[in-house]
Amino acid sequence: MPVSKFVILGSRSPQRRELLESIVGAHALQLIPPLSSAEADFDDVRDDAGFERRLLEIVRDKYGDVSRQVVASEKFSDAGATNFPFIVVADTIVIAKDDQQHKRVLGQPEPDKWQSEVRHWMRHWLAGRTHEVWTGVIVARQHDLREFIVKSSVTFCDVSDALIEWYLSTNESVGKAGGYAIQANAAAFVSQFTGSLTTIIGLPLMEVIDALQTLGWQLPVHEAKG
Repeated sequence: MPVSKFVILGSRSPQRRELLESIVGAHALQLIPPLSSAEADFDDVRDDAGFERRLLEIVRDKYGDVSRQVVASEKFSDAGATNFPFIVVADTIVIAKDDQQHKRVLGQPEPDKWQSEVRHWMRHWLAGRTHEVWTGVIVARQHDLREFIVKSSVTFCDVSDALIEWYLSTNESVGKAGGYAIQANAAAFVSQFTGSLTTIIGLPLMEVIDALQTLGWQLPVHEAKG
């Protein structure tokens, strides 16, 4: 019996959906986001080891939430070992430095004060500086699980107050880690980046593909259009 082609994305992010759908296909992708939107914060963490531990804790919590839903789902409750779906969950953080080189995680801006928060981040943490973007991922199928963190860095050019106000007017910051989207209007601020672009967007595709294949998933072959 062939291995299941179904891949479940445990995320509400349209960017992650678009990235994963480009690989597995819309017919094979199903969205089952976590029921709980609560996440641990990074307020008490200041070093890389702590950032890694906390990020993996968040991703494991998301995976636990999603996997329980999958097991309880009527669609997959009778699935045998070969037909059980693959599950992908992820979380992305932006780690910036201030003038004293102190590190801080810039999460999603607070909904009720996102403009003032992102304005402050741009002026004091992002513009003219290099920051890191980490995406933690779990790829699993039943009891077989792969977890990893992929790291990239992004350098913003100096950004004037006028440009910051223009960016705020796009409303793009809402719901974005670090208050910006590199795949959209914030690309204007990026002077360079290193590492994986898809990691910065929210899902490191090559690493996810490798993990899926390790667990038995096969890349779909698209018929040539003539």
